[in-house]
Amino acid sequence: MQKASTRHRSRRVRMYADVDFWLALLKDDDWLAERAEQYLEMHDGDPEVSLVTFVELFLIEERYGFDREQATLAIFELAETTVDTDIVFQASEYIDDGLNTFDAFHAALAGDAILSSDQAFDDIAIERVVLEE
Repeated sequence: MQKASTRHRSRRVRMYADVDFWLALLKDDDWLAERAEQYLEMHDGDPEVSLVTFVELFLIEERYGFDREQATLAIFELAETTVDTDIVFQASEYIDDGLNTFDAFHAALAGDAILSSDQAFDDIAIERVVLEE
């Protein structure tokens, strides 16, 4: 049985790029930058990303010191995705308003109202339906 990494060489496969790939492109001095750029140039289609990519990116942004908004724009420009850009940018705004990454994405996905006992949602432009008494 062939390994999954070599099995599909003759046909075009969809390529999902995890955060390591994007960090290599975003950071000034990443040791994988050259290799990531080569893959980006050689790959027939755009690398794919998901909402999870942005959640992880927002979680690690401070450690790597890149601009969240610029990184998000760059990824959307280079990637193939069905991710709703409004959700990602709204989550980013909620982070700026003081929510942690997970709460920011919950609020962005919730839209107008969120059922929660978390009082952090009281400080943003969303209705919190109080879960507690």
